[in-house]
Amino acid sequence: MSHETGSVKAVVFDLGGVLIDWDPRLIFQQHFATRGVLEAFLAEVFWRAHHACHDTLAPFEETLAPYKRDYPHFAPALDAMATDWQKAVMGPIPETVAVLEELVARDVPVFALSNWPAQTWPPAHPNADDYAFLDHFRSIVVSGQVQLRKPDPAIYKLALEQFGLAAGEALFVDDLAGNADAATQAGMIGHQFLSADHLRTRLVSAGLL
Repeated sequence: MSHETGSVKAVVFDLGGVLIDWDPRLIFQQHFATRGVLEAFLAEVFWRAHHACHDTLAPFEETLAPYKRDYPHFAPALDAMATDWQKAVMGPIPETVAVLEELVARDVPVFALSNWPAQTWPPAHPNADDYAFLDHFRSIVVSGQVQLRKPDPAIYKLALEQFGLAAGEALFVDDLAGNADAATQAGMIGHQFLSADHLRTRLVSAGLL
């Protein structure tokens, strides 16, 4: 389904890849001698294990145990997922944080919907002020806490209900096209994040900036 942007009154942000820079490769660099083996691990094991961690409140070690059993040669890397996950979090993306703050200055309601394991939420950083922008959000849906994740239609519907928004009232910003498309199908207006400037242009066209 699609909706006219004239009805948009709020913006829902993904976090990783939009407002927070992250790269899971940073967890595993010391565990693989070549980039090729690392990429094979990511494709073959990591993403499935990562998604499994979103679907439960259990400790990482418990969730990852079956993967360690099935892929014993990757056991050290899987252990690193549990102990070093925060290494993947590189900090805020200043250009997008600036766009968020422009919206807040104009009293546009802002919310967040993120695929993020409950076990590692909120993001940790030596300088906690780096994540002060999270306080701007009126509400945040974290996939691991609700045990749903994008692009499942149920998480978008849950978010709309929690945010008090009707279909067509929210512009949803996600770096993954599939997640943005799924949001559109679920009643939001999906926008794939390509850059802060590209997002700002879309927000201007929607009458929010």
